[in-house]
Amino acid sequence: MNTVFQDYALFPHMSILDNVAYGLMVKGVNKKQRHAMAQEALEKVALGFVHQRKPSQLSGGQRQRVAIARALVNEPRVLLLDEPLGALDLKLREQMQLELKKLQQSLGITFIFVTHDQGEALSMSDRVAVFNNGRIEQVDSPRDLYMRPRTPFVAGFVGTSNVFDPLMAENLCGMTGSFALRPEHIRLNTPGELQANGTIQAVQYQGAATRFELKLNGGEKLLVSQANMTGEELPATLTPGQQVMVSWSRDVMVPLVEER
Repeated sequence: MNTVFQDYALFPHMSILDNVAYGLMVKGVNKKQRHAMAQEALEKVALGFVHQRKPSQLSGGQRQRVAIARALVNEPRVLLLDEPLGALDLKLREQMQLELKKLQQSLGITFIFVTHDQGEALSMSDRVAVFNNGRIEQVDSPRDLYMRPRTPFVAGFVGTSNVFDPLMAENLCGMTGSFALRPEHIRLNTPGELQANGTIQAVQYQGAATRFELKLNGGEKLLVSQANMTGEELPATLTPGQQVMVSWSRDVMVPLVEER
């Protein structure tokens, strides 16, 4: 197993080729062979043309790919990536997420990607493990992790959820136990299977959606997310202080296991 860290730790005085070949040099691989292997690793990350440059001549994304090439040159069966995108800006980070996913699929080796960014974990992974205080709370596919969280911690950590404790579930839904309800599964001013009334406390425009913080008439707080659809004026016309009705279906209520 080889590792790629957030700090790429490239030697500033060495060429990119020698940086990638460094581990092979330590192993005693002869110069001709290690340079050939390093060049091949650079080609895998689409950086074969930078082999003579120094790290200072590369962009942040290119340096990140060099660090990956340096790990790949040792032909590991498992590659551990410890928050390697943390130092990149948002646009570049999103681009590198796609490139890393494609690279993993083309190489056919296991990537273990450590991140605190929930969106990054969901978008890049085939399987996601959520840790809480050193203990695994849930291992699942990205979709099932988001749609079917098993514990209150996972429901609150992966995306945003309204977590109903047993009392809230009984009062609002007539249901027994604890449940998670995603904000996007709640409808505003539209009749539904389960309904409640409340007051808008805050409105947050987020581009693709508008998020509302509500205080229900019983005192409970609820987050609601409405997509900003073309030609649909509802989110734009709602402001703090307004009374609204909310509704949702029983089948979007996800039962939760109480944390130990």
